[in-house]
Amino acid sequence: MRSIHTLKKHLAQAAVSLSDHRIDLISKFLNALLVVRSVNLMKVATAMAGPAVQMSRYRRLQRFFSSGLSTEIFTQLILPKVVTPSKQLFLTLTIDRTHWKFGNTDLNLLCLGLLHQNVSIPLESVSLGKAGNSNTKERKKLFRKAWRYLKDYSCCLLADREFIGIEWLSFLLGLPGLEFIIRIRCDGWATFPNGEKRLLSVLMRHLRKGKTRIYENVVLYDTSDKVGVHLVCHRSEKGDLVLLATNRSDLDQVLHLYKERWSIETAFGFLKSKGFDLEETHLTKPKRIQLLLSVLSLALLWGLLVGIEADHIKPIAVKKHGRKAISFVRLGLDQLQDAITNIDEQWREFRHYCRVLLSCT
Repeated sequence: MRSIHTLKKHLAQAAVSLSDHRIDLISKFLNALLVVRSVNLMKVATAMAGPAVQMSRYRRLQRFFSSGLSTEIFTQLILPKVVTPSKQLFLTLTIDRTHWKFGNTDLNLLCLGLLHQNVSIPLESVSLGKAGNSNTKERKKLFRKAWRYLKDYSCCLLADREFIGIEWLSFLLGLPGLEFIIRIRCDGWATFPNGEKRLLSVLMRHLRKGKTRIYENVVLYDTSDKVGVHLVCHRSEKGDLVLLATNRSDLDQVLHLYKERWSIETAFGFLKSKGFDLEETHLTKPKRIQLLLSVLSLALLWGLLVGIEADHIKPIAVKKHGRKAISFVRLGLDQLQDAITNIDEQWREFRHYCRVLLSCT
């Protein structure tokens, strides 16, 4: 099939460490995935090209996801498309978690995402193997995996109230080049530069709607640990309280930067009902789920890049509420699906889409 041959050619040039066998399989998987828009391996196998019968294609996919292939190769493909020498070497990171069940099995993924055009692309993930929130040990594991690629960049992590704790903040402060803005709860204690100890909730008590207060060099503490940060306190026009811990120096910009998180389109919506129906997977073992997520991240980025380019050619309509009628990702995935389905008529377009994702930058 022309689409697979074209994709294989570009993937082989971009991922030189992969064997021909794996390049062939990944190309066929991506091709079928973009057509069926589902991670259910039986559905993907049905759409995969090749002389083998459906069950043989299905078993080949099963072997691939149980092969132990490192997710590193996909991170190395994704990162250069978001950060290039011609762009600012400053990255915005997000940390998020998604949970669903397959039978009685809890599938709970903790993901570190890289923000590009207001979409968070998963770079690394850790399968928690349980229901509920992550703990500091699991978050450290995730960051250590990703920091191999990120240590040469200046980064800022945006996180919500699930990702808190004195030990966690201390760990982040120990990573050179990392800034963070993390929303914390108002139920802890803090020591101020003058030695005064106060409940954090007291800081917010008399804060009027729409107002912000900044406290520098505050020490947060619990029964056994403490950590020094700056605090930005804000009460919204609706009366909602926002308390942010940060190590940034531009404190007047912290609230504005954190507000970006509220408009970020997390990858999970696109990986689930809006895109690839992640919850349809029957994979449950952690390494297999993590490999699947890495392949999906590459497909998600592909859709995003194609959608951005399409918007430059013909801008997406903006509705009355100020939002685009369709997201960059959805537009790009639709165009990729159309090109593969009608490859004889759109081979030139598809060849260009391959270059958009896999050309050297």
